[in-house]
Amino acid sequence: MSKFDYLHEVEVASFTARSPRPLIELLGFFKSQGFTLHDDVVSLDRKGKLPPWQHSSIVEVQTELQGEEVFGFEEGSWDCLKLKYLFASLPFELVDRFIRVVENTRDFLSISPEFLGKLVSGADLKLEFEHFKKEVVSEIGDEPGSESLAIFIQTTYPRI
Repeated sequence: MSKFDYLHEVEVASFTARSPRPLIELLGFFKSQGFTLHDDVVSLDRKGKLPPWQHSSIVEVQTELQGEEVFGFEEGSWDCLKLKYLFASLPFELVDRFIRVVENTRDFLSISPEFLGKLVSGADLKLEFEHFKKEVVSEIGDEPGSESLAIFIQTTYPRI
């Protein structure tokens, strides 16, 4: 736990497989959902001209095998899949797109997502994110995706 958790820079929904599964199964699925493969990273990218302080991806995918990050999606296995949402760096309305990705991934994998150590539904995620938004506004005075929040976050680095 960090003293900067209230900034909600990155929120993660994870899927844990009972046994290792092939990475290649993920690539086709994520491409069908509009994701792009960038070298070893898969992300759902935003379109058009974006403010420079906002993140360019709605969702980033990370895979792990036995606790170690796995790079690439064409060979190898995974047992933990993480969908990352850069909450503080994105406009709040993109939360709904992230939640749809989590639900579609759940349906594809037949694995329930976990968030903050609990199994969750899309409705649960929405409630959590609404709470996070209120927390950010209360602490910082501005909404996720705002330039002022991005500037404030930058002032918290380096973190020791």
